Amino acid sequence: MLPVSAPDGARPMFGQSDSNDYQPFGYIGRIPLYFSTCLVLLYCVSLVVLVFCHFFHGPNVEYLLMYDGGSVTKGFQFWRFLSYPVVNIPSIWFALEMYLLYSFGREVERFFGRSVFAMLYVSLVVLAPCLSTAAVAIHSSLLIRFAGSFSPDFAVFVAFTAIYPEVEIFFTFKAKWVAAILIGIYSLQFIYFNDVVDLLLFWATCAAAYGFVKYLRGQIQLSLRDYFRQRRSRQVLRPLPRPKPAQRMLPPKSERDDVIESIDPLLDKIAKHGISSLTAAERAKLEEARAELLKKPGP
Repeated sequence: MLPVSAPDGARPMFGQSDSNDYQPFGYIGRIPLYFSTCLVLLYCVSLVVLVFCHFFHGPNVEYLLMYDGGSVTKGFQFWRFLSYPVVNIPSIWFALEMYLLYSFGREVERFFGRSVFAMLYVSLVVLAPCLSTAAVAIHSSLLIRFAGSFSPDFAVFVAFTAIYPEVEIFFTFKAKWVAAILIGIYSLQFIYFNDVVDLLLFWATCAAAYGFVKYLRGQIQLSLRDYFRQRRSRQVLRPLPRPKPAQRMLPPKSERDDVIESIDPLLDKIAKHGISSLTAAERAKLEEARAELLKKPGP
């Protein structure tokens, strides 16, 4: 079981969150209903509806829901910013997308809470239309159309790998390497079909999901003030010179110390050759030192 507690710095950024924000808001049998689970149900139901509309030659609902840059900039059909993900076609890739959204989206939601996950997913959905609309507004000759939930669903998986990069998934491969391999494969696929616009939008969506997670966890800064403040705090200070060890101060020598030093050679001579080896002068000096040492020290 993966850890599901949110980091301390993630909750207060979007207001106060209670414990219910990290729990499912309902059940279907034994299946817990998270926001990500409801998205999977929405996409599956919309897929079935669109398939039957196409089979019975109903209205061209796909075109009304897919993103079309010209219809947005000229016809102000801004609902396409949110409607294009429900336009999917039945395929094995759609099943893979739903698996990614159900399994890994639930873990991201349990980590950050329902409110933050909903904000993340909606941001991923509207990112590509916003970038495309800006590009079409600048160059009106561009024809940008896309549909399907692939990019935001895969970006949710990227967000999961940003939270748990070392978790082993898919035959014990670590999540970060699985994400890197899949991004590389999809990028090569876009390049093969000369689909540069979808490639750039795919990269932007994945980068946004990764950056969103890193920002919530306090690992990147978006404020210039915080950035320069952080740089100043990381400035390298010059090391102070190491103080030299203090020399040991010896107390001044007293007269008694001088007397003892003066007779040390005589005491060595006595220890080696006996007292009879001393001369008369040395005997007198030894007697004077003895008398000096017997004096009581002054107050």
